[in-house]
Amino acid sequence: MEMGYEGVRAAVSRIEGWKRSGITDRNVLERIGPRTPDDPASRVLLDIAKTRKRSGGKYSDGKRLFFTAEGLRWGTPEVAAEHCASRLSGPSAADVTCGQGGQVLSLARHCDRVLAVEIDPLNAFIASLNIEELSLDNVSLVRGDCMDPGIAGKVEPGSYVFSDPARPQGALERSLDDIVPDPRRILSVYSDISPGFCFEVPPYMSLDQVEFPCEAEYLSLDRRLNRLNLYTGDLMKGAVSAVVLPGGYSITGVSRQLPLMEEKIVSGEYAYEADPALVRSGLLRDALEETGMDIKALCLDGRRCLLFSREPIEAGFLGMAYKVVSICSEDALSRELKDAGAGKVTLRYNVDPSEYWERRLELESGLNGDKKVHLFKGEQCLILEPFGGRITR
Repeated sequence: MEMGYEGVRAAVSRIEGWKRSGITDRNVLERIGPRTPDDPASRVLLDIAKTRKRSGGKYSDGKRLFFTAEGLRWGTPEVAAEHCASRLSGPSAADVTCGQGGQVLSLARHCDRVLAVEIDPLNAFIASLNIEELSLDNVSLVRGDCMDPGIAGKVEPGSYVFSDPARPQGALERSLDDIVPDPRRILSVYSDISPGFCFEVPPYMSLDQVEFPCEAEYLSLDRRLNRLNLYTGDLMKGAVSAVVLPGGYSITGVSRQLPLMEEKIVSGEYAYEADPALVRSGLLRDALEETGMDIKALCLDGRRCLLFSREPIEAGFLGMAYKVVSICSEDALSRELKDAGAGKVTLRYNVDPSEYWERRLELESGLNGDKKVHLFKGEQCLILEPFGGRITR
């Protein structure tokens, strides 16, 4: 893109104004200037302007930053980026796959000096816009391949290295072999330069694929599993850790299986969803033991785990809170929903998205109650009624 920072900033501001006035995308492209409506640069400017509406939900300065829709989608949310940057804080750090700069912005707040490296020309240009927009004088940007020894030579010795590599969309199985650049290659190039690395990898990737010593940190955001960070060297705190954001609850330990639940679930008990970071990390058992309370745990699948107690629980690793309405077989489900006074049923078990509404409407047909319940399934069906909203502490 031939325009510099001031030109892009002015153009994006104009486009935002046009869009607020109801101007169509086609007319905006025609108004931008001497470029043709199909000019890639014009479409990038329009993309950035339209994306700003959503950027504010991911970054505190989002409404003045520069991201394409694709760049924003893959950018690390600020609250997660801040957590990671706090662990890499020190004299210097390098983000060797910086994309459009989301993680760099946080590193700049926690490190004296930051080197940002990006191989894609457009991403590198957009990252430079964000660096200039926030006047980050402690950040240097280099466009190039981080695997190039010449680029690696620009990293200050002793710097921590961060990498959020590209990964394929929609893959059923996640593998280190699919990640570019492969963290193992980065380790081989930078191991003599850096005392510690942080690699951001797909959160459902099996740790059996990780051949190098590391701490696996599972991070949730708003009760959804969001990140798996692999820390090496000086950055390691333990074998496995879990972090719940934005609340900040964290725990470090060794993965352990939950004990089999021997007591039965009883109607009227309190039920809570366990945070997915603790479920995935295998640290839920440690977290439950820390409470000192009598809590039963039931894992329904690899991603969902419910906690039951006769008394209300308050802890930083809890999600939605419920009261147990009924536990029943599949055959008795329709009758139990009617007896419970249900009217709306949210399905909380694995179901093909294309079949979700068909199944839900089938369950709701014939219901005339006013309760909104959630339906979980394991060996039996669990009908739960939400209460008190989501715990955020």
